[in-house]
Amino acid sequence: MDNLVLLGVLLVLTVVVGSFMGIFAFAEVKSLRGEVRRLHAAIDAARGPVPAATPPIASVAPPVPTPAASSLGSSSGPSAPLDEFELPDLDISTPEPASDPVSARESFWERMQQNWMVWLGGACVALSGVFLARYGIEQGLLGPRVRVAMGLVTALALYIASDVLRRRTGGSHPSFAALAGGGAITAFAAILSAVHLYQLIEPGFAFGMLALVALVTMWLARLHGPVLAAIGMLGAYSVPILVSTGDGNVLGAMVYALIISVSVLLLLRHVYRSWLWFGLLAGALLWWLISMFGHQADGWRGPYLAALAYLLLAVIQGDWALQRRDAGDDRVTASKLAPLLLPSLLLLVAAQCLSIFREGFPSSSLLSALWAWSPLALVLLAAARRRAALAPLPWLLLLGQLAAWLAGRMDQWGAAQVQLVPLPSALQGSFLLFLAITAGLFTGLALLNYRAGAARYWWASLAVMAPLLSLPLGYVLASDGLPLYWWCLYAAVFGAVFLYLGSYGAGRSWHKSMVVWLFIAGHFAYSLAACLWLEQASLTLALALQAVSLAWIIRRFEVPALGWLLKGVLLLVVVRLTLNPWLLSYSDGTHWSLWTYGGSALSAWLATRILRDQHPALARWTEAVTLHLLVLALWAESRYWLYGGNAFAAHYSFTEAVINMWLFTGLGLVYYRKSLLIDGFARWYDGYGRLLILAAAANYAAILFATAISEPWVWRSVSDRPLLNMLLPAFAGPVLLAWLVSRWYLPRVRRLAGLVSAAAAFIWISLEVRHLWQGNIRLDTATETGELYTYSAVWLLLAVVGILSGSWRGWRRCYRGGMAVLALVIVKLFLVDMAGLEGLLRVASFMGMGLALLGIAYLHQKLGRISTGQTP
Repeated sequence: MDNLVLLGVLLVLTVVVGSFMGIFAFAEVKSLRGEVRRLHAAIDAARGPVPAATPPIASVAPPVPTPAASSLGSSSGPSAPLDEFELPDLDISTPEPASDPVSARESFWERMQQNWMVWLGGACVALSGVFLARYGIEQGLLGPRVRVAMGLVTALALYIASDVLRRRTGGSHPSFAALAGGGAITAFAAILSAVHLYQLIEPGFAFGMLALVALVTMWLARLHGPVLAAIGMLGAYSVPILVSTGDGNVLGAMVYALIISVSVLLLLRHVYRSWLWFGLLAGALLWWLISMFGHQADGWRGPYLAALAYLLLAVIQGDWALQRRDAGDDRVTASKLAPLLLPSLLLLVAAQCLSIFREGFPSSSLLSALWAWSPLALVLLAAARRRAALAPLPWLLLLGQLAAWLAGRMDQWGAAQVQLVPLPSALQGSFLLFLAITAGLFTGLALLNYRAGAARYWWASLAVMAPLLSLPLGYVLASDGLPLYWWCLYAAVFGAVFLYLGSYGAGRSWHKSMVVWLFIAGHFAYSLAACLWLEQASLTLALALQAVSLAWIIRRFEVPALGWLLKGVLLLVVVRLTLNPWLLSYSDGTHWSLWTYGGSALSAWLATRILRDQHPALARWTEAVTLHLLVLALWAESRYWLYGGNAFAAHYSFTEAVINMWLFTGLGLVYYRKSLLIDGFARWYDGYGRLLILAAAANYAAILFATAISEPWVWRSVSDRPLLNMLLPAFAGPVLLAWLVSRWYLPRVRRLAGLVSAAAAFIWISLEVRHLWQGNIRLDTATETGELYTYSAVWLLLAVVGILSGSWRGWRRCYRGGMAVLALVIVKLFLVDMAGLEGLLRVASFMGMGLALLGIAYLHQKLGRISTGQTP
């Protein structure tokens, strides 16, 4: 048995030593070949230029990288080659040529051709150890302890051999990295077999050994290359999973992940590989994600993410106080990683918000909540003080946390709909105090950062808005602690203080960022108080009144930057009033349509008057809003009077259709004329004017359709009084409106509008005849003979007037219209009027018709000569 054990040991040593010697010989031969090629190139260069017919040797032989070019560092002295893993110390001010994708592919295939034997050799070394161990197990030659010990010895031998070969050859080589990688894999396999397969060591001890192997592997990666670094990092972050004992100690694994992250960051200080950074983020956030499936890490996820953010910011640059400016990134690695820092920290912000949503507010104590969710804010606010690129992160963290608190109290399984569930009464006081302290933290540190002078707009906005944004969240989730008037009072006090500070700062020449945001915060606080205290109509008017104060502040203190806030307020009012019929309901007790719609339009008009002289561009914008609000006000007021105070009644009457037709046409023409006078909003005015004209046409079409099918809501609205009734505004009105459109609207629709005007006149006169005979305009009743003759006589008169007017004035369209009506009259006479006539009546009818046509023809020719200046 002892001979068999000895034989196994000899076999292992033979394989290992033989592998070392083969790899060493391969590296030596490859190095000698490179030296020969370089000597040939030097001789050719010394001989002079080579004729074109004879290609140089260097152009035929593929370039072979020297050991110095592929090494990852050397400790052999000043002549040591550059590390492959490190960036060369070049003048970064000299622009480098852009890399060609084709060259990159060729380089990859060249490396593939040059190093395929190295990779295959490393794999063979690892497989030989596996096969030898399997053979020893199958034959019963080696016991468990000997197998584990031989695995560790083999791993150590591979580690040592890779370093010895690197030192002997004066530089690193991919084959040496393959040896070290094989050693790392062998060591991991040996330790894992000892703990899981043979139960020879405790999981805690195995955990430490695996961590040590991973750290050693990553340290050696500085010398041997990125493949070894990937093996070490992957193994390091996987250690807690590989040696898990089932006790669920996720918190310990998170602490271990932070230690490994420090190691990777220290490695990144000396070398640059973007995938190392991404691997670090993936490994660290993996353990955060695992912790989300249990409760052991509750209260510690926030500090974990804060510690990770601090490490990302501090370790690479050695900036442990987080006070280095953006321009101070003197390390090459730090400058390369700068574009990755902001999105990485944004991931941590999102992770904290998800953690808040997952955990909610702790029921233990206020200190627990502060410990859990304040550290990341401290880190980001401190880091962004001198780094303007990081200034948006505290804002995003504040908004994300507020949204997470709100979303965490959503009850999506409510009986009727999604609803907010306030915090339990016992926690509401602690939650309000937590919100106050958190808002104070953001405000205080934002003011300190504001004084540093970088990204002042970000810090000014965060300083004044943090308490205001926390106030509505406290009201929604913890309103039982205070009566409503206290919440309104707090908002009003905030608004008054901010407006006073804004006016004071404008007079003392404070930086414009602080002045602007103080005014914004003051108006936001005022809006918040109005939203809490007022409802529906009063709230809309309160919001609209802010347009007047904002316009005055813009003119008085010369802060045009507040123009976007003024636009936002007016847009909110416009959207609210436009969508009111579908969003809100109002009581019928007060005349709310006048002071809500009319008051909002008046507020926009006053803002226009205030801004007209000093800020004409903004004034034109508010003027457009004024016209829109005026349309809404007139529409709402007309419906208020039509339906007994219920402006949003679900009715559509004949009178409303007539009013809409007049109102929309008139305002559409006004908008079109404004589009011709104002350049900045010409398209806006023109587009809205077209919508109004189309709306007017739709109302007229609805009236005509309802009249044609004898709808009661139309003919019952027309009284039996002759002439002075609703036929005038409803049917004579479109004649005038269409004529106005044909004269003062878009040129390409004027001809169509003229035809509509003529057709409307024909319809109106015909309905007047119907009303005079029947007393109503119902078309579903029988028509008397006298009424039929009246239509013919009136239509013939219209045709005569049209033909003669067109002939006299030279109006071709008028003449053609008269001829069309005349053709209609003739057809009607032959098919309807004379169908039942016989004897002398038929003779008289045809004689009268013929004489009328002859008279019309004579007058047409005579008037035509007069219009052209010819003598008869």
